[in-house]
Amino acid sequence: MIPPTTNSLGIFGELPVDLLSSVCRHLPMVDVVTVSMLDSRLGGFVERIIYREIKALRVEVHDNDYSVYFINKDSRVTNLNLTGCDWEDVIKYGTCIEKLELNICPGKSTSQLFQTIKRASFTLRSLKINVLAGADKCVQKMKNLEKRCFDLVSRHSSSLRHLELSTSDEQHVYADLNIATSSMRLTYHQPAEPKPSEQTRHGQNHSFMYIMFHDYLNHHTISNVTLEIASKYDANLALQKAYQAALPHSRRRFLESLTIEFGNSLKAVTEEEMKRVLLCHVDEFHHTTPNLQHFHCSLPHDEIDLSQEFLALLNEPVRKTRQSKSSCPYNSTISLRAVRCQ
Repeated sequence: MIPPTTNSLGIFGELPVDLLSSVCRHLPMVDVVTVSMLDSRLGGFVERIIYREIKALRVEVHDNDYSVYFINKDSRVTNLNLTGCDWEDVIKYGTCIEKLELNICPGKSTSQLFQTIKRASFTLRSLKINVLAGADKCVQKMKNLEKRCFDLVSRHSSSLRHLELSTSDEQHVYADLNIATSSMRLTYHQPAEPKPSEQTRHGQNHSFMYIMFHDYLNHHTISNVTLEIASKYDANLALQKAYQAALPHSRRRFLESLTIEFGNSLKAVTEEEMKRVLLCHVDEFHHTTPNLQHFHCSLPHDEIDLSQEFLALLNEPVRKTRQSKSSCPYNSTISLRAVRCQ
C-alpha cells in the first residue's frame, strides 16, 4: 500500500484560500513575511492578496523609532524594523498603497528607503513629510533629503491630491486639491519669529517648502484658490509666503477666484495694519493675475471699518490694469467671520 502523502507545510498547506487570508490578516507583518517564505505558493498568495490590502505607509526614521508601519484597508497597523530587508519586498508588492507619511531626522540614512519607494509601483494620492530636528550639523544630509523629497513629489505629482510639509522650526503648509485639480485649499502656518541664530535654518526650510510646492503645482492648472493663513507674527509676511507658495508665477494667469482666510491667531493685528496688508497684497500681486474675477477676504476681526473709500482703494490697482473692453470683470468682497485655522 502506498502511504498517504503529507503536506510539508503542515496546517498552512491544508487551509483554503479564504481562511488563509483571514489568518494572515491578523498576523504581525514579520510573521506574514515568514509565511510567504514557506513555499512559492504561499509566497505568491501573500504578494497577490495580503500585500495589496495595504493602503498606507508611515515611516519613522529618528532616534526613537526606525520602522515602517503598514496600514491595511481595515485600519489595522503592523510594522517592520528598517534595519532588516523584509520591508522592501512588502513595499514592492504593495501596489495599492495610496498614502505615505515620512517622519524623518535628516541626520539618519534614507538612501535605501527612497530607492525602495522609487522602485515601487504604487500611485500616491496623499504625501506627508515631517522633517524633524537634527540637521544643524548635517547640511549635506539635509540637502540629500530635500532632493529625494523633490524627486518623490515630482514622480507622483499627477496623482497627488494632498501634499503636506512640516519642518523642524514649525513651518507647516499643506494643500488639498479637488479631483479635477481645478480648485485648491492651501493652509500656511507661520511659526513665531525666529531668533537671529535661527534665521538661516528658517530661510532654508522656507526655500525647501517653496520649491517642493512649486514642483507639485506647476503640473496643475488651478483656477480657484483658497488660502488659510495662521501666523504668530507679521501678517504681511505670512500672506506673501502663502501666496507665493500656492501660486507659481507661471500659473497665475489661470487664477479666476481667490479667497484669503486669516486665522484667529491674527486677531491682535490692528485694523489699520490689516488694511495696509490687504492693500499691499493687491498692489503687489494682483497685476500678475489677469484673469482673476473674484477676490474675497475673510478677516478674524469682530469689527472693522470697511468704508467705501477703502474698498475703492482695494479695487484700484486691478482697475488700472484692466482698461480695455476685453478685460475680465473683477470684484472684491470682505467678510468678518470666524475661520477654521488658528
